[in-house]
Amino acid sequence: MKGKLIYSEKQTFRNTFFWWLQAMISLGVIGMFAYGVSKQLIRGEQWGNTPMSDTALIITALISFIILGAVQWLLSSMTLLIEIDQNNLYYSYFPFVRSKRTLTKKDLTSLEVRKYKPILEYGGWGYRISFNNGKALNIKGNWGLQLVLQNGDKLLLGTQKAEALKEAINTLQQNWNER
Repeated sequence: MKGKLIYSEKQTFRNTFFWWLQAMISLGVIGMFAYGVSKQLIRGEQWGNTPMSDTALIITALISFIILGAVQWLLSSMTLLIEIDQNNLYYSYFPFVRSKRTLTKKDLTSLEVRKYKPILEYGGWGYRISFNNGKALNIKGNWGLQLVLQNGDKLLLGTQKAEALKEAINTLQQNWNER
């Protein structure tokens, strides 16, 4: 049962560099296809030197819209949630880790807030898996909560509040040592 929270952090990709980059790419592609469809289907002029058939143009435009929409939805909906109460640590990373996971003292061998190199250690941000460093669930930045589980697996949870998280981890570890 979850007690009173001593730490809570919710991060999203909304309004990050990646979100804006993908939005700009989407607008460019949508604009290009809108121009091509209007030129070829409405005005009856060929679009390009070797134009597609009308059917192929419509299908390609629709598939592009669906893929771009799915990527935009993914970047808009990805949410990392980290919570700590007096005895447990909770995390989720929608849509990949949908239900909130609970970690207790018996689940962990170590935990520490550390600075890391997202690109070098994990290949970037998001839901990342590295052969050497385990999993990383991060949104942006270069600070994270490094967890080592009892089975030896490593998990890094990205944070934008490193100092507050350090304080919460210290409180959590003190509570664990008092038990």
